[in-house]
Amino acid sequence: MSKYDAIIIGGGHNGLVCASYLSKKGYKILILEKNENLGGLVHCASSLKGFSSKILNDLKINLPTLNYKSYVVALHSDQQHTILQENDKNNINFIQSSANEENQKKFSSLINKYKLFASTLSNFMYEVPPRLKSGNSEDTWKLIKMGWKIRKLGKTNMREFLRIVGLNIADELEDNLSDDTLMGLLAHESILGSNLGPRSPGSILSLLYRQAMQNGLFTSEQYDFHQLIPSLEKNCINQGVDIKINASVKKIITTNNQATGVILKNEEKIDAGIIISNADPKTTYFDLLGTEPLDTDFIRRAKNIRTKGNIAKLSITLKDKPIIKNIEKEKMNAKFIYAPGINYIERSFNASKYDKYNENLCFEFHHCANVIAANIYYVPYVKNTTHAKESLIQQSINSLKPFISNLEIENAELLTPNEIEEKYHVTGGHWHHGDLEIDQMLMMRPFYGSAQYATPIKNLYLCSAGTHPGGGITGINGRNAAKKIMGDKK
Repeated sequence: MSKYDAIIIGGGHNGLVCASYLSKKGYKILILEKNENLGGLVHCASSLKGFSSKILNDLKINLPTLNYKSYVVALHSDQQHTILQENDKNNINFIQSSANEENQKKFSSLINKYKLFASTLSNFMYEVPPRLKSGNSEDTWKLIKMGWKIRKLGKTNMREFLRIVGLNIADELEDNLSDDTLMGLLAHESILGSNLGPRSPGSILSLLYRQAMQNGLFTSEQYDFHQLIPSLEKNCINQGVDIKINASVKKIITTNNQATGVILKNEEKIDAGIIISNADPKTTYFDLLGTEPLDTDFIRRAKNIRTKGNIAKLSITLKDKPIIKNIEKEKMNAKFIYAPGINYIERSFNASKYDKYNENLCFEFHHCANVIAANIYYVPYVKNTTHAKESLIQQSINSLKPFISNLEIENAELLTPNEIEEKYHVTGGHWHHGDLEIDQMLMMRPFYGSAQYATPIKNLYLCSAGTHPGGGITGINGRNAAKKIMGDKK
């Protein structure tokens, strides 16, 4: 008899959350992590805004909270930056802005509209998506509930929701605002981490989806980012979960179309009744499982998942704490964004279509003491080649120079999507393990036939960001996968 009820491949946050829920119900779990440290792509993040409070409450994890408010700063080349904050009542406060009062009011009105629509989507985040055409009464009822939630918006709001959900954010912003900085700020929030530009259809849906997962766009961070993985790890260990680091899985073992264990790279074989992959879907199906037990149509759909990453992670260590021009010291606890307008972002996006990056890059960054952690985009994943890394680092630094008065650099490190793929074993170096677009969301994520955490192989499940509801550091994927497994094993 196997020592373990379940093996989880990958010790990222979703794997740890899934292990926490299952072990809480008495399952004996083994987590296998390929790298030396747990956390996976969490190490590429620099803030923790969207992690689920519901999960922390369920697992009784007291993650240290932050006792200060944070800001969002939209940088401008003339140093007339826009500073805003979302208050406790979820209203937008403009601390500083060159935008006129009319634009500020319209901006706040748009945020409130999107917040309403996002609240409708947020109802679906904690549910296993219904299967299409299953004929199952439970799935049919879920689809009815989804439609009813939208209908409850009321006739006017429902029509507006249905009107904009497939549109691009650029048209919506240009119809309502005239201030480039405010338009650039919302466009940035719409496309970050996606393969969309402001003028791409579906970029509004991307914004709503992100807002639904994070419970707001500009809310202050609640929790200490650096304590998430240690807290989840401690919780797992306290509940009897075994964790092996530097344990790379070579193969998922199947017998009679049923997952029965794994083989490690060192040829060690470990049996378990359930195998849960926290790797991205393509890695799971093509590298760990292999295509032999999968039918041709399923293989085709798995191959067609769009997984092209386009964000590079830049870490800069300065001699001293950064000083941002025209930003008071009290406002330095902020997310700084440079996306100065729709056309600027669109030009950068256009270059990425041809596997190149534009000379004018967009970015966002946080800082902790004297370290700046920046997301640079669009820097596309490229096949069979690589970007000139030193040139890209210098160009990124040049983009930051106009805003930081004491940019005395002691060290600079950059991870391109190609390097993220290699280091964290994520196909295409994609944050979300696959694009968040209308055909790769909800009951279509990661694709039709593999969208309810289960797979065609009995007792093989997925719990990664490639599943519903998608990427971001929320933990919801791991929680939903655990609930699905426990439901199947009743």
